[in-house]
Amino acid sequence: MRIIDLIHHLLPAGTDAAYLVEAPTKEALNRPGGIRATYPSYTLCPIWPPDLFAVTGLIIDLSGCYTEASPDRAALRQHEVYIEDVRVIATSWESMLSPPKEVEALWRELVSFHGQVAISDICRNKSAVATLLKLFAIADEASMGMGWDASASGEALTEFASIVMLNSLHGAEPPFKLPYWPTSLAGMVSPDVVIVLPKAITTTKGCTIRSLSHHLALLPCRSTIEPSWSLVSRDRSDATDIRLLLIPFPFEVSDNCFRLSVPKTKLANGTSFAAFFELEQKWLTDVDGRISGKQLAKDLVLPLVEQAKAKAGGVVPHGIVLPECALSADVAKELVEAIASTGVEFVTTGVLDFDSNSRRWLNQAKTFAYVGSLGAVELTQNKHHRWRIDKVQATQYGLDFDPDPSNDQWWEDIGVTHRTLPFYAIRADMTMVTLICEDLARMDPAMNAIRAVGPNLVIALLMDGPQSAKRWPGRYAGVLADEPGCAVLTLTCAAMMDRSNRGWTGDVHRTVALGSQADGRKEEIELSENATGMLLVVTSQSKHQTTLDNRSDWALSRELKFKSAISLSVTPALAQPPRAR
Repeated sequence: MRIIDLIHHLLPAGTDAAYLVEAPTKEALNRPGGIRATYPSYTLCPIWPPDLFAVTGLIIDLSGCYTEASPDRAALRQHEVYIEDVRVIATSWESMLSPPKEVEALWRELVSFHGQVAISDICRNKSAVATLLKLFAIADEASMGMGWDASASGEALTEFASIVMLNSLHGAEPPFKLPYWPTSLAGMVSPDVVIVLPKAITTTKGCTIRSLSHHLALLPCRSTIEPSWSLVSRDRSDATDIRLLLIPFPFEVSDNCFRLSVPKTKLANGTSFAAFFELEQKWLTDVDGRISGKQLAKDLVLPLVEQAKAKAGGVVPHGIVLPECALSADVAKELVEAIASTGVEFVTTGVLDFDSNSRRWLNQAKTFAYVGSLGAVELTQNKHHRWRIDKVQATQYGLDFDPDPSNDQWWEDIGVTHRTLPFYAIRADMTMVTLICEDLARMDPAMNAIRAVGPNLVIALLMDGPQSAKRWPGRYAGVLADEPGCAVLTLTCAAMMDRSNRGWTGDVHRTVALGSQADGRKEEIELSENATGMLLVVTSQSKHQTTLDNRSDWALSRELKFKSAISLSVTPALAQPPRAR
């Protein structure tokens, strides 16, 4: 495949078609007098920087020519001139009417002079490499601020950043509609081929295309995983700390919460169809029936919010986090409505929900962000991988739900199709993503997307044992903390932690959470006896980053560190945490 072939593939209607009003669907491309009424032209440069980023980025990634981005040590002064030239050109790209003449010239050079170069030969063609890298760098720099609410810090938005901002506002009708947003920033390049999203952290480890940009990230196509970007930040430009109320609910999981849904079945070819188990949320019932979200708020969450405020000098926790499968979908919505007036910014919780269409249970993470007058905006992702309980784990947790003594493993009986990965811009310079238990340990499909975007905070919701730094969550969290440099918080429920501890013969620790950060430190967060919540303070500080080609981000990025954790408990006068019956 040649460079021009890949450009044709990415931009089937040509580079002079701006799809900011409608997507280049097959119907639109083929209708009489429609978008593709004339033969597509590739002489003009894409007018939307993320499209130029997508095209040059995919060519650079497939060819591997990002390995040529580091400056020549014998010509550092010339490289300084190059960096300044990139900055000046990108700054002059102020509107969608037309790219700067320097960008147009570079694009013509790419198409006319290097279009016939095979992708596999690019690294041996220094001129083609230089053209690609410069176009890529300019597109990246011109996209500064896209996807972020810079108004919270008093900074003026560029026209490009303003367009994305208007597309991100819930309920707004932007004059220029990005056809693939919030899945991709691109206007012409389909997310079925490659995705472009805003970026938070530029990795300083390794040599990949992830190390070559500050403001935009190149992600795999949406058939692999469908990401999204949500702008949910509030005007709190003076807030350098993030206060999270961790509630390790449920506090008790009875034996009959686990049940066999499909027994192990021997097949004629000598193999066996695996056994499956289901989870029944009996902790969401009491002697009077189902526990409502309103009741849970009154008995547990609101008292904990008040205690957290008291411990923080009257400051309301910014977010509330509950573990994997803690709530049902209905209880979660009721809870979010019941605490809407507290001033909390978001609630992230694990949810077990039944999908009536597929007739399958779904293990989900839901994040509810309170955005202005719209109330709580809800985003949901399904777990990507099933939990497999083996005999050792079953013994450790004291589980015995299968009458077949020969069986030694059971799979979680949930649907795992339609894999999504929502990113949340919770500050003007900070983003968060959530993973569900097993998804933290598996490379596909989420890890490449997370490494590309570099979210400042990764929250992993677990139904697991103690969160010791030596156990598997600590090992896999450490990978993301090392590269790209995320702060990773894992949170389990007190019930499964206690069940695991009962099966442990050594010293036991009530470690419900673990914080892993970029400097290699890991903070084990212990829940004191009779405590029902934790106030975790995460501090944010500016971090200077450079790309492979030595472009600076002027310390716009943020690095998070786990500062302190305080146990909280609901007093008998308020309520006790609900117990399974």
